[in-house]
Amino acid sequence: MLAGLKPGEKFLFAVVIIFILGLISQFLGAFLASIFYSFRVSDILSMGAFDDPEYVAASKLIQIIGSVGTFIVPALLFSFLFDGDMLSLYRLRDPFSWLAVFFTVGMMVSVIPLINYLAEVNMRMDFPIHSIDRLMRSMEADAEKIMRAFTATRSLWGLLVNLLMIGVLAAIGEELIFRGLFQGLLIRMVKNPHIAILITALLFSAFHFQFFSFLPRFVLGIVLGYLMYLGRSIWFPIIAHFVNNAMGVIYYHFNSKGSSDDMLEEIGTSNLLPMTALISLLIFAVFFIAWYYQVRVLATRSPQHGDSGTNWR
Repeated sequence: MLAGLKPGEKFLFAVVIIFILGLISQFLGAFLASIFYSFRVSDILSMGAFDDPEYVAASKLIQIIGSVGTFIVPALLFSFLFDGDMLSLYRLRDPFSWLAVFFTVGMMVSVIPLINYLAEVNMRMDFPIHSIDRLMRSMEADAEKIMRAFTATRSLWGLLVNLLMIGVLAAIGEELIFRGLFQGLLIRMVKNPHIAILITALLFSAFHFQFFSFLPRFVLGIVLGYLMYLGRSIWFPIIAHFVNNAMGVIYYHFNSKGSSDDMLEEIGTSNLLPMTALISLLIFAVFFIAWYYQVRVLATRSPQHGDSGTNWR
């Protein structure tokens, strides 16, 4: 229906629709939460009572509906409007190597120390304007508080819900939009895949509105971008994103039960030695090279798999 639009027009159209559907899904989530829980819609949207288990449950429902409505539904809609099929734009049906998936998981596990070290470096940065610096640090603390409230569950069911909310839905939705849609459009707009990957990573990190974790998320976005561009399948960044988020969810889960220490978040920080970050980078490089070799083999065996990026017309 909209296949004839220019890449820049598609990009602007997508941003507007995502913003509108995001607002609608947030209010829809709040409305449904008000039905299932003892809160008014205005209370759910304005409160921050994350020490109340019922409020946390209501917030999780809003988060789940928001993720679906902001990312997954628009992504399928754009594929239909731009390409005539709800899945074809993102090459979800294309074959991929399970050995390459294994190397993808290895990449994400091995890169933890490097990401943690970058996060520590980022936290030490000061924003030039003191009042803004304080505001952003406050927002960072609030985000940490919300994450701990969401993942502070002692049951297996609670862990599975968190993995669905933070792991599965976030990974699928954000990758369909950022790597599947935006990156593909930007490649056509700037005519340079590397610049497009960097811009997409900037947008991805900025979207989370957390300045003091901007750097590690930006680096993660670059990794995800190249997994998409070189791997020629949206499944690689989705799986990598899921592994990254799932490790955080599992860490917080066992940490809240008192059955783990802060080792996962300290790996690669000054508490252990920055050298671990360098070792992390080297191991990551080994996994990346092995992964790249596997996807090249698949591309050779599958001629239809040879177009880079997504299936853009």
